[in-house]
Amino acid sequence: MIYCMSDIHGDERRFCRMLRQIDFGPQDHLYILGDVIDRVPGGVSILQWVMEQPNITLLRGNHEQMCLDAMGPHQKPYARELWLGNGGDCTYAELVYLCAPQARRRILEYLEQLPDHAWVEVKKRRFHLVHAWPSDDPHQRLWSRPALDQPSPLPGVTVIVGHTPVWFLTGCLEGPGSIFHAPGFIDIDCGCGCKGHRLGCLRLDDMAEFYE
Repeated sequence: MIYCMSDIHGDERRFCRMLRQIDFGPQDHLYILGDVIDRVPGGVSILQWVMEQPNITLLRGNHEQMCLDAMGPHQKPYARELWLGNGGDCTYAELVYLCAPQARRRILEYLEQLPDHAWVEVKKRRFHLVHAWPSDDPHQRLWSRPALDQPSPLPGVTVIVGHTPVWFLTGCLEGPGSIFHAPGFIDIDCGCGCKGHRLGCLRLDDMAEFYE
C-alpha cells in the first residue's frame, strides 16, 4: 500500500501511533510531504529513524529548508532568527546539544539531498506530491499557499499538498481538522504539532483516510 503524510512537526508519539494504525510494513511505502521537524521536540528522532527506512520517501518542506538555511553548508543571513521564530527552537536544541557532531552532519547532509516533489502512479492514477504547491519555482514549492478554489495546475493529475493547515481553507478553527478535498487538490495537513489538532494519513490505493 502507498501512504502519504505531511507536517508531523516533531510529534513522535502521534507518528508512531499512526504507523501502528495503518500496520505499516516492509511491503508498504510512505511519502512524507515535508515538515517532520519543529514546533514539538522529537523531530530529530523521527528524522533519524526515517533516514534508515528504505520504504519511506521524505520530501523537503519549508521547515527542513529553514533548518538548512540556518545550519547547513550554505547558511543565509538572518536564517536562524527566521527558523527559531517559526518553531525551530526545539530542533535547534536537539541538533546542537543532543546530537554528536558526526550525527548532526549526517542529518544536515540528508536534508540537503531531499527532493521537493514526487510523481507517483497508483492503480493507473497519477499523483503529484509536493509540500506547498506545484510550481517551476522551488521557493513556491515550499512556501506557496493555495486558494480554496484554485484550479489544479496539472490537469488529469491528483495534486496532494501539505503546508497549509486545512482550517486555513475551511475557516473552521474548532475541532480537529480532516483531510480536505478541494476541486483542484487535496490538502493533508491536519495541524499536527498544534494544540487540539491531529495527524492525517491518506492511502493512495483506495483514498482511505486515517487520523491520530
